[in-house]
Amino acid sequence: MKLKFMVLLALLAPMLVYVVQNGALVPIRFLKWECAVSQALLVLSSLLVGVILGLFLSHAQKNKEKNRQKKAEKKAKKLKKTEEKLKKQQEKQQKQDEVKGADQSHEDNNNGQV
Repeated sequence: MKLKFMVLLALLAPMLVYVVQNGALVPIRFLKWECAVSQALLVLSSLLVGVILGLFLSHAQKNKEKNRQKKAEKKAKKLKKTEEKLKKQQEKQQKQDEVKGADQSHEDNNNGQV
C-alpha cells in the first residue's frame, strides 16, 4: 500500500509542475467553434481521452478473446458428444455382429450335424 502511494506521488509531482508552468491560454478552433483553454488542461484532457480509449479497446479485445474461447469450448463439447455417439454406435454394431456371428456358427453346427 505504501509503495503504491509513493508511485502515485512520483507520477503526480511532475504533472503538477507541468500544470503550474503551462497555464497559458491556447486558442482552440473546431469547425465553427472557438475557445481558449489552458495548455496544461488541453494536454491532460488529451491524455485522459487517450487512456480511456486504450482501456475501452483493451476491454473489447478481452471480450473478443473470451467469445473465441467460449466458441471453442462449445465446439469441443459438440465434438465430444459426437464422439460418444459414434462410440455407442460402434459398440451396438459390434454386439449385433457378435450375435449374428454366434447365430451363424450355431446354424452351421446344426447344418453339419444333419
